[in-house]
Amino acid sequence: MKFPSLKPAIFVRRLNRFVGEVFLEGKVVKALIRNTGRLSELLRRGNTVFVRAKEKGKYSHEVLLARSEKSLVCIESHYANALFEEYLLSKGIREFKREPRFGGKRFDFLIGNTLVEVKSVNLVKNEVALFPDAPTRRGVEHLRILTQLPRGLKPLLVFVCQREDCKSFSPNCERDLEFCEAFYEYVRKGYPVKAFRCKVSLKEIFIAEEIDVRSEP
Repeated sequence: MKFPSLKPAIFVRRLNRFVGEVFLEGKVVKALIRNTGRLSELLRRGNTVFVRAKEKGKYSHEVLLARSEKSLVCIESHYANALFEEYLLSKGIREFKREPRFGGKRFDFLIGNTLVEVKSVNLVKNEVALFPDAPTRRGVEHLRILTQLPRGLKPLLVFVCQREDCKSFSPNCERDLEFCEAFYEYVRKGYPVKAFRCKVSLKEIFIAEEIDVRSEP
């Protein structure tokens, strides 16, 4: 996935889940943040971020990337689906349905008889990608539905780490014990989990390779 033209900025503060202030081209401006996670190690005062100009909407810019110690990190959580779709196409998988609904919830893909939920991962500690970054009731509900699918449907849980500095994936039990318990219940039932690491530059982001999943507490 190619990025639009990006401008460097200095992060000032987060006003709420969806809006922050950045110092850009000599002045402080408000910028959209499409991520409900805490991102405390990325969206901190003085850190370098990269923004794109917006043509529509209330805010003139949107934060797309943040710099960490070892990697650029894409914080646009909606990109995870597009990245996974690009990955499917690269593997020759072209027959799928986007955003199917099941059990009163919207999922991300239906590939044949496999219902797929994709999660965006931004947090990494000690080369381990962690999800979630903040408690996620929606994530717990998705997992519970996936573990109770009727015969004829199969589940697949996918985590897309939108940065380079990770070698494995684990649920973040410190941030959300309920999600962690639901995750391990899903795994104990023998259902599949895939996790991927991305390659990120100022010009593009793409899934680089699959990484290990820590499937035991």
